[in-house]
Parts: sequence; structure tokens; C-alpha cells
Amino acid sequence: METKDLKGFLYGWLGKQKMGAPQYTITAINRGGSQRFKCELRVPGHSYVGLGNSLNKKDAGTNAAMDFCNYLVRQGLLKASDVPALEASSLEATTAVPLTSDFGGAPGSFFKTEGTPSEPKTEPTSGFGEVSAVPQWERGPQSAHDKYVTQRADEIAQSESVDLKAEIHGGWTMDNSKKALNEFLQKVRQPPIVYNTQLREANNCRTYVAEASIFVPQIHKQVHGRGQGSSKKVAESGCSMGIVRQLFHLGILAAFKGERRKTTAATLPDIPISIPGDLAERVSNFLKASGVTPVSIGPEDNVTAESPKSLLTNCKLEQFPDSQVTEVFNKCVKRAGLRLEGIPVQVMPPCNISWAPPMQNWNPWRASNIDEPPLAFMSLPEISTKLREMEEAKPPNRNMETSRQNLPVAQFKDEILRTVAQNRVTLIKGETGCGKSTQVVQYLQESFILRGQGAEFNAFVSQPRRISAISLAERVAAEKGEELGESIGYGVRFDGVSPRPYGAVLFCTVGVLLRKMESGLRGISHIIIDEIHERDINTDFILIVLREMLREYADLRVILMSATIDTKMFIEFFGGCPVIEMEGRTFPVKHYFLEDVIQMLKYMPPEPEKKRKEDADVEVEEKDRNLNLLMGDVHPEVKRAMANISEKEIPLGVIEAILTDIATRGEPGSVLVFLPGWNEIMLVMNFLNAHSEFSNKSKYMVLPLHSQLTGAEQRKVFDHYGADMRKIILSTNIAETSITIDDVVFVIDSCKAKERMYTSNNNMVHFATVWASRTNLAQRRGRAGRVRPGFAFHLCSKPRFEALDEHRTAEILRTPLHEIALTIKLLRLGSVGDFLGKALEPPPYDMVVESEAVLQSMGALDRQLELTDLGRILARLPIEPLLGRTIVMGVAFGVGSLMCDIASSSSFSSPFVPRERSHTRLNSAQRSFAGDRWSDHVALIAVNHAFQHASEMGSQAEQSLCNRVSLSQTILKMSAGARHQLVDVLTNQCGFACELFTDGSCAHESDYDLLLSLLISAYYPNICYYRGKRKVYTLEQASALVSKSSVLTPFHGDNFELPSPLIVFSEKLRTRVISCNQLSVISGVQLLMFGCRKVECIGEDLIRLDDMITLKMDVSIAASIVALRPCIEAMLVRSCMNPESLMASTEQDRELSSLLRLLSSREFYAGGGPMKDDLLTDAALVCDTMPTVYAVIVGTSEVVATVGEEEEAVIVEEAWIADFVADPVERGEMVHEDEETRYNVCGGEREIKFAKGDQEPFAPHIPTGNQTVLNLNAV
Repeated sequence: METKDLKGFLYGWLGKQKMGAPQYTITAINRGGSQRFKCELRVPGHSYVGLGNSLNKKDAGTNAAMDFCNYLVRQGLLKASDVPALEASSLEATTAVPLTSDFGGAPGSFFKTEGTPSEPKTEPTSGFGEVSAVPQWERGPQSAHDKYVTQRADEIAQSESVDLKAEIHGGWTMDNSKKALNEFLQKVRQPPIVYNTQLREANNCRTYVAEASIFVPQIHKQVHGRGQGSSKKVAESGCSMGIVRQLFHLGILAAFKGERRKTTAATLPDIPISIPGDLAERVSNFLKASGVTPVSIGPEDNVTAESPKSLLTNCKLEQFPDSQVTEVFNKCVKRAGLRLEGIPVQVMPPCNISWAPPMQNWNPWRASNIDEPPLAFMSLPEISTKLREMEEAKPPNRNMETSRQNLPVAQFKDEILRTVAQNRVTLIKGETGCGKSTQVVQYLQESFILRGQGAEFNAFVSQPRRISAISLAERVAAEKGEELGESIGYGVRFDGVSPRPYGAVLFCTVGVLLRKMESGLRGISHIIIDEIHERDINTDFILIVLREMLREYADLRVILMSATIDTKMFIEFFGGCPVIEMEGRTFPVKHYFLEDVIQMLKYMPPEPEKKRKEDADVEVEEKDRNLNLLMGDVHPEVKRAMANISEKEIPLGVIEAILTDIATRGEPGSVLVFLPGWNEIMLVMNFLNAHSEFSNKSKYMVLPLHSQLTGAEQRKVFDHYGADMRKIILSTNIAETSITIDDVVFVIDSCKAKERMYTSNNNMVHFATVWASRTNLAQRRGRAGRVRPGFAFHLCSKPRFEALDEHRTAEILRTPLHEIALTIKLLRLGSVGDFLGKALEPPPYDMVVESEAVLQSMGALDRQLELTDLGRILARLPIEPLLGRTIVMGVAFGVGSLMCDIASSSSFSSPFVPRERSHTRLNSAQRSFAGDRWSDHVALIAVNHAFQHASEMGSQAEQSLCNRVSLSQTILKMSAGARHQLVDVLTNQCGFACELFTDGSCAHESDYDLLLSLLISAYYPNICYYRGKRKVYTLEQASALVSKSSVLTPFHGDNFELPSPLIVFSEKLRTRVISCNQLSVISGVQLLMFGCRKVECIGEDLIRLDDMITLKMDVSIAASIVALRPCIEAMLVRSCMNPESLMASTEQDRELSSLLRLLSSREFYAGGGPMKDDLLTDAALVCDTMPTVYAVIVGTSEVVATVGEEEEAVIVEEAWIADFVADPVERGEMVHEDEETRYNVCGGEREIKFAKGDQEPFAPHIPTGNQTVLNLNAV
């Protein structure tokens, strides 16, 4: 060819073919502080979008032209030999001096582009969206499903019902559904419904799960329902409600027209609120300037409690624009030559996720072109030759090669390679230990490289858990004699090491692979989904996506792997695919059930304690619940022992007996104990650490293994500690699949697992310990016997084993669908309902409708059910959508940093660790983080700031803080990582400036006031009214209790007073009682601004909120405060559509922010006046927590604090000071030698006075964000 200009060549070729002119769209991208340019190239009549990016616009356009030329070659429209070669002179960015390193993966090599094992980096979020190129399409006409959801959302928007979920579903509730379902079945002449109800227990919390299916003649299909609750009645009512709601959405049942049961709360005292006149006037003037008119109430309205008038305004200042709707024709319509006047016709591919095989000048892991030489202009054959030379030059490792050849999978190598090459989908079913997770991808990689096609291979291997992805990557790299970052890498949340751009493998979690799909899967030849039996929601989702991609892209290869797969289900799902089955274990594993263990060890448990009455009642109702009581033909002593073991508890005695027997026999090998969750792990760990034998640190290494542990802590289980040391690993089901702890010989299996359950109709979250499935037990058993014959001890009876489900319930059937709905829209996969209807087991239709309606109500979806600007932000944030929306509001109003602190902390368990297992309440040092705030959320922020400050001083300071205050270092580190990722996504992918996320530890008092207001928006309807002791009423007018682990709960007794009876909380958790977790006291004014779907005037100076809470205040002022809501929404809309505008806010925006802060002030807590902190004693000391350290001298009855140059004494009885944050005393002298009386206080450069006797303490005003409360009295 004469021309070397790719853009010119493409232009000329398209002109000759009369295809039209190429259209280049170039946008700037900020990636990690540096700017790149992205170019998308579109050609009329082609759905494919050419993509290129580089450091300058010209190279980005050239790369996009090259990409489109490659597409034309793949389509057979253009010969590869006709396309100009990409050379060094083609790209300006490549004229820089090339690096001298070769292809071996040394630092600086182009085959190692993103981090090294010694440089762990945050999850590779760059590339998760900023360079995506999906077809630019105008959505077609709404499907019937989409139109229906929009209609429902419009109806709900006009409703002021507190029960939003019931309104979505036609008013059908647990109260009225069961009767309606029975009447429907009689009408269609179907038999009565039969519920399959099972009991599940966790920590003495009973949960019933009811499932049922009915045949619906109108649609000739089965409709399935599922419900759960604390009793059979509640669970079965929930199940019937699920079925009735689906019948309603399918148009088979009408909306409920009867009288809804009304719940009436006990008479709650009115809450008085007084707003200063000058503040009320500022609000009124602001509304006038904004063009908002509050609702007015006059004498003619004659409002009463029975005839109220709403104060909500329908005014909308700004809204997200609806997506453009145009006709979209399929290929057959286009072939018919149909055309509509004035409406552009765009042919859409069946799948909107772009894909291309490995290609020149493309790094698939970064979803980016390669700017630097030599790879920027090397051809694929040249790269393949270099890869083969590198592979052949590796020194042989005979021992590793022998080990690999001895794996059962090795004999299937040729069959695997042949089958994968000939089929789009291959199913591999191999027993645990066969080697499939490490070897299959190596066989493929080595095959491509050694036959000179290495540059044409790149593979993703997804794993269900981060530890699996990391450990497998490390193992495979070691087998290949490489460091991570050469041909093997991994990507998990918060961490990742990318491999070279060609001939490489990336092990990753399913979530990371989903995020990669936003940028498309260009440059990938193979996708391996391991452990597909797990059936988590992300795996089910990605299987739908892959099936759609395979229909469009014939050259893509997908391999599905598992040890316990239901092959029939997956074969049908993919329309037929070959299955390769292989045997697994290197050594046989003997397994025993509980009765076998008892008989073998002659174990006799102690007689159980007398049953509580409620337990006895349940056993009368559920005679077959404890199958240990139903033993058949066994020895009488075994039967008696089994009867004394409760199935609902972890049998510590049996575990001890097994461990003792193993130790006595002297059999070598580690022990892996499967337990349901962290609490059980800690229970067994504490038991072993206090044991006379197993607490011996020279003989036993007891290690926990849990998903919330850091990577370094998790990797300890793989280490070898010498022949004289036995590892005892206490793990959840995280060790069940993929990872191999090669020295495990013994498995002790509790046969239990932990499941998170969510009930949407009452916003209830709880964790249930459930029986694992038989496939789970098979997986656990397979963890033994890797190095020698193994043993597995299942702590359930044979009758119980036979009663277990074969497979666990798919997560998609029991979890909210909001987040997955956003992902569907982000990837442009069409209607949520239609897409999820293609799942292996489609979720109930009412859950789908609910997810879309809720997203539309919060502004994430427009009227066409497409993503708004807010929705695109929420789809990229790895948190619950409502909380993500509140983060964006926080950024808009200047508290984005604090909101990120809350969001990241809420993703994990509490960082506060009880000093003793029996302790359920926070100690004084822990609750001191809340300062004088009645807020668990403020305490979470403060403890994270303290940990961040300690981290800056080193790991020793971290550990010191955690030991002193009893904090979880692991959880605080995870929380810090999550916060980093949130800020990274918001700045690099959503367009918000880094300056908007300054250090939250410098926050002002008003920032915390506003933060608590925003939490109402995040957690509504989780609002409750405090009624004395620990009792509260929720907005559903149900009773609940304040969590014992809250800062609101005092040390002793249940009597305490709050400055306001109104509380916002993060979640309701059901154990034996319903408790509210993570609580913060709020005011009625904050509710008027950010909460309550129903705000009514019911009389003179009386405002009723959500049919339950009554405020006594000026009605016109209340109406003005409520009228601020459209202004708040408008600010949110502007911030999402133009994030840059927040760096130059208008006078009107600043005034709104100021008003919200003033109205959020604690001055408006009920009762007013000074707020006494009843959680602290009268001799409390409030002081700054910044660096100056002073001595405190503690006497028998005297405390002397040195502050500046003054000394003041206070006489208190039984003087005591709780854990403080300072280290060695810088000045001052201790008068006691006893270590227990040496205490340090972190003070500030100001005078602090002490109270005497019963007097109130006096301390200067200090912003809450910077203070610690130190209790000087005995507790």
C-alpha cells in the first residue's frame, strides 16, 4: 500500500464501498491525575464502535481506525494484507526513547504494566468505564414490561403512603394475600396450596422459610413464592404474598380494593419545635428567589386529624432529562427496506458488550492502547515469536512438571484442548483435587505459546472469592517459575497485579469481571468461570451475559468448571455443550457422620440443661426438627449420646474429642474446621486457646480464615510451620472451593453455613445459620487427602444428611435486585425484567418490578427506565444505591468525605470488639469516640479517623490503638481500603474533583449536623421513636429495641434519656428480638427536610409525619422547610449532570447549604436547653485529642491533671480513668508505682476545669469531630 496513514486508508476504503464517512468522537479522560484521550469511531450501517485512546488526540484517532480495520478483517470485508501496518512512525506517542528491558517481565517491561507483587495496588478501576465504547444507540420503543413499570412508578409518585413497597404491588400485603390466593385457586380449580416450610436457626434465632408453587392456567406456567419469618404463619403469609404480587403484576389479579388494616401507635407525645424568626425569614426569602411556593394553610381549610392537608409540594425545579426514544429496527426490517420519516434507524446487535480477540497495540487489562515501544507497533506474529522464545528459554523444573503430570486432570489435557477449540462452550466437571482450577488455563496458554500463537491468547479466570483468585494466581505463577505480573496476574477488590498484555491470564473475582465488561472484553480469547455451582447473584448474571455474547461472537471461548455441577441445567441453559468429567482426589478420603464419631470415640456428652419453655414449645410443634432424636438401628449408648446433642448448636465437645483423638494418634497433617461464621470461629478459637492441650503454642497453630481478614492474614493458612507444629484452621465456607491448603489431612465439618436474608416488605435484615447442601459437604470433604489419605468428620447424623437439599438456593432468588438492575442498565443489556427472565432460575417478577420502581423513585432511572446521570454514578459505586445517592448529595453539600467514611464503615462489621465474649455493650473508651453526640455513625467516623492518624505513624501505633480501645485492626484496614476505592471511583470515573474529598477529621460541628440529616435520606424509612428503656417504635409502628452495642445504650440498666426521641438507624436485625443497629439521634426539622413521605397539617401548630410522629410548631414555617426539598433535589441533579460546577458554586447554592446546616442544628432537638450526656458520669473530662500529651496523677481519691501551667484537683470516689489514646507521658510525674494507676490523657492547648462532688463538669466548647470524652468515675 502506498499510504501509511490508517485514517486516510479507512476513509478511502469506506468511500469506495459507498459506506459513508467515518465519524470520530474524541473525549478527554482523567486517569489517576494524568490526561488521556479516547476516540470512538462509528460508521453508518455498522454497530461496531472502533475504539482508540492515547496521550494525544491524533494517536487516539489512529488507534480507533486500526481497531475498525481489524473489525472489517474479522467480518471478511477487508483483507488483512491490505491494511497498512502500524509502525513507530504511525504514532507520535511512540517516538519516545524505548525502554531497554526485554519481554521477560522485569521492572519497566511492557509485559508487566501495572504493579508488582511488592507493589499491591488498588483494584484496577482505571479502565472500568472511562474508555468504554459501546454502540451509541437510541433506545427503542419500551417493552410491555418497561411501560408497566413506568406506569406503576407514576402511580406511586402520586401516593403518600409510608408503605412504599405495598403501593408498588397493588396494595397486596401479608394481611390480605393468603385469603386472596386461596380464592384464586378455587376460582381456577387448582388444588389448595402446599407450603414447604423449613426451620433455620442462628444464635438462638429461629427463622422459618416457606416455599410454594402454583400452576397458573392463564399463562400456562408455574409461579413460585418464597417467604420467611419468625414463625410458620409469618413465613407462609410472606410466601403467599410473593405469589399474589406476581399475579398482580402479570395482570391476573387486580389491585387490592378492600379496607387496609390500620395500625395505630400508642399515643406518642408531641415534639415541640421552635424556629427563630430570622432563620424562618431566610428560608422564606430563599424559596422566593428559587421560585418555590410553600403550601399554605388557611382557616378555610378546616384541617383536623381526620381531615388533614398535605404540606408536600409538587414543584420540581430541575429533573434528569429522559433518554431519547426512537425506533430501532432489527436486521430483517432493514433488509425489507422499511424507513420512518425523520427517525434515525440503528441496527442493534443482540449483545451490547463489545468483544474482539487479542489485537495489535491493545492492553486488555487496562482496556487501553499501548503507547510505548516496542509493543505499540509490534505485530501479533512478532509478539508470538518472542513469547515462544521466552517460554523455551525457561530452565526446566522437573519436580514441578512431575507434580503437574500426576494430577488427575493431566490425562484429559488433549481432550480439553480439542474440545475447547471446537466448541464455544465447554463444561468441565472435575472432583475436588483433580487440578482443574490451576491446570486447564495453563494447558490453553502453553498450547497457544508453543505453537507460535501466544499473542492470540488472553484469558480471564473468575473465582467466587478474593482468596481463591489471589492464591490460584500465586500458585500458577510459581508452577510456571514466574513472578506475579509476568504472564499471570490477579484482580480483586482493593488489590490487583496485572500481567503482560499478551499470552497472559488474569485470575479475578466475578465482581471485577463484571466491572471490566463496561469497557468491553476486547483482547480476550477465553473466559473461564470456575465454581459455577456457587450460584451467587454475580455468577448467575455473568452467565446470562456470556450466553448473549456467544450468540454474537463465534470466536469467543467460554469454559465452565465445577466439582459438583448440575450438568443438565447448564447444558439446557447454553443450548447444548460438551461435558468433560474427571475423577478427582489424589488420595481417598474416609468420611464419618456424627453417630460414627460417637461410636468410634465412645463419646458421651453431658446431660443438656433444662429446656427453656419456648424451646420446649417448638419441639412439640416440630417433632422432627432435631433429627438426632430419630436414630434408627444404632447402639443404645450412641442413641443416648445423640439425643443429648442439639442440632442448633456447634458441638464443641465433639470437636474437642476429634482433635484429641488426632493428637493422641500422632497422625501428621493439618486440621480444617468448617464453621458457619465469625462468631462461631471466635467461639472455637477462644475454647482452644483456653484448652490445656491446644493452647500450647509450640505444638499448635490455631488460625482463623474469614473473608474479612486481610490478605496477609488469610495467607497464613498456606504456610508450613514445621513437622512438630500442627495447624488447626477455623474457616467459613471460604475454604470450600478453589483454594488448596495442601497439608490438610483432616476435615471437621459443622455442616452449617451462614446466609444473609432480606425481607423487602418490612426492610428486615437477618443472618441465619442454615444447613449446607449435600454438594457443599462433598466440596468440604474434598479439602482433605491432598498429600495422603484423608479423613472427614461431618457433625450431622446420616438422617440429617439425607434430608439436606442437593444444592443451595440461588442467591438471585433471595436478595434485592437493585444493584444488579443498575448493572444491566450500565451495560445496556435492555429491559431488566426481560434480561433476568433469561437466568438459570429467574427471580420472582414482583422483585424485578420492585427493583426498577425503587430505582426510578430515587432518580436513578428515567421514565424510559434508562440510567440517568445519577444512575450511571450509582452503577459504578460498589455500594447499595440509596447510600450511594446520599454520598452524591453529601458531595454536593460539602460533606462528601464524611459520607464516604460512613459508607465504607457500613460495609463491614463493627470495628468495636468486646474485651470479653460475654460483654455486649461498648466500654467507655469505645463510646468516647461519639464525643457528646448521641450517634453510632459519628463514633464510626471518629474511630476511622483515629485509626488513619495512627496508621500515619506506623503499624506499631495502629496495633497500640487497637489493643488499648479494643478495636479490630482488620476491619479498620478493610474500611480504609473501601473508602479509598469509593473516592477513586467518584473522582476518576464520575468526574468529581479530588478537592471535594478533603480530610474529614477537620470537619466542623455543622458538617456533622448536616451529615445526620443526609443519613435520613440514606436509610428512610428506618426511623423510630424512643419510648423509654431500650424500646422504640418504628415507622411501621412495630416495637423494637435499641441495640446493646450502641452508644445510646448505657453501661448499666435500661433507663436513659435522649435529647430527642427521634432516631435514624441503618438496619433492623432480627435475633430473638428485633433490634435497631447503628443509631443516631435526630430532630423533627431534619425529618421535614430529608424524610417522611407523608407530612400533614392536622390542626393549629400540629404537623403529623407518616401517620405516627406529631410535631408542635408553626405550620407556615414547617411548610417552608418542607418546600426546601425541590431545591435539594435540584442541587443533586445539577451536581450529577455537571460535577465540575461544585468547584464554583453559586451564591444560591451556598445559601441553601448554609440553611440546611442551620436547620440541622442540635438546637432543634426536643426540649432545647443544655444537653446532658447521661451516658457519662458527672465527673467527665472533655478534651482535645490532638497531639499535646499531659500527665494525669491518680490517687486513691484524687485526680490531678496538668493542663498548661495550671493544676486543678477534683475529688471523686473510686477514681478511675478508661483507656486513653496517648502514649508515654511527656511531662508530669507519676506518684504511684503500680502500673494500673499510670494513665495518660491527650489534651489540648486550653484550660479544662473539673467538677467536685456532684457538680456538673465544665469544659470549653470543642467541635465534636475533634474531641474525646474521658470518664473519670468508676464504671
